[in-house]
Amino acid sequence: MNVTCFPFVILMFYILPVSAGGAESDTLVVFEASATEPGTLPEHWEHILPPKHRVYTNYVVERSIDGPFLLIRSASTSSWLELDLSDRNLADFTIMEWQWKVDRFPKVEWEQEPSSDDFALRIELVYDFKGSGWNILNAIKKGLITSIFRGYPPELIVSYVWSVNVPSDRPYVSPESKRTVIIPIESNDVIKNRWIKEKRNIRKDYNLLRKNTDLVLKKIRIRSDTDNTSSISESGLKYIYLSTINPDSRDR
Repeated sequence: MNVTCFPFVILMFYILPVSAGGAESDTLVVFEASATEPGTLPEHWEHILPPKHRVYTNYVVERSIDGPFLLIRSASTSSWLELDLSDRNLADFTIMEWQWKVDRFPKVEWEQEPSSDDFALRIELVYDFKGSGWNILNAIKKGLITSIFRGYPPELIVSYVWSVNVPSDRPYVSPESKRTVIIPIESNDVIKNRWIKEKRNIRKDYNLLRKNTDLVLKKIRIRSDTDNTSSISESGLKYIYLSTINPDSRDR
């Protein structure tokens, strides 16, 4: 199967003032397919192929009767799109919203097992210590061996996924890395070809996972992987927003 590699994605990145219940708040447009030309990817997003992998997952913006969306196809592949936010102060952005769908799920059994650690779509938040990895204090916090010989990996990755088997809102440590925590948002393989809107209090999730740890949000990833199961998945994403709006009663 021929897989087209796109090194970058095309996207608008801006802040919009939003009024909610009379209170002013900000919404940061992280990804919006409607702002991207069909057949391309969002600007400033880097396409990352992890070590020991040779083939990229396919990401491209397409138009449909439901409007523009990022089409994501993975065929025994693993790669992600990554947006660097390290130059922004995101401390006040506590809510993440996105709209996604899955048309085809990877052939998994129990995703907590390494052999089934595949998802049609992940939205990942990458947290790390303030400042650069070249900062000696940061290297000491993380561990000198880890910093020098393992390429200074992120201190924490929170991976929001559409699971097939693991119940929703049941966080667990990824079999891929002890630094990654997976949080299933949806949990079924019955709802297909249907757009679902999500809203999540990412500050609350962070506080539950890392109490008294001063990490900052540095990157956001859009990821699909089917390399462990050697299967195929297909999914879509319309947008990702970060906002300062407090979640309403419908938030999870």
